[in-house]
Amino acid sequence: MNKTLKTILLVSGVGVVGYFIYNYYRKQLGLLENYDYKIIGFKIKNISKNNFVFDVKTRFFNKSKIEATIEKIFIKIIVEGTDVGFLTENKPFLIPSQGSSDIDLQIAINPQDITKNILGILFGGVQRKDVKFTMDGYANIRSGFVRTTLPIKYSDVVSSYF
Repeated sequence: MNKTLKTILLVSGVGVVGYFIYNYYRKQLGLLENYDYKIIGFKIKNISKNNFVFDVKTRFFNKSKIEATIEKIFIKIIVEGTDVGFLTENKPFLIPSQGSSDIDLQIAINPQDITKNILGILFGGVQRKDVKFTMDGYANIRSGFVRTTLPIKYSDVVSSYF
């Protein structure tokens, strides 16, 4: 074999291996994004003048055939269009393959942020006869050496939990 043919075969081989690695990574990333979540309840832990703390029980569903670890969650809490607080969870938890995990996420809200915008919240709530809230953020997910960031966007009304 001459040098040119060896070089062509080597470059072709590296290209094929690179394509298979890229395809594998793309497929695993697609599986990691195949998650869902649902708020299944909440419990008030503490109410004070400067702090309102409660746990939101969230069920994370894994529709894929690989298990994953949620490494971090960050979510902004918006009530009737007003930012009132946020949630962060830095303690990793596992979601089994084709299963679910219930996680208590603690939320702390400063009531003073709500009282500053009470008129907007009240007008929006009175118009619909309910209070609308939105949770907007992301979750960092890892499975093996594959990592991705999953956006979280959840909207609902308070009355659906009573």
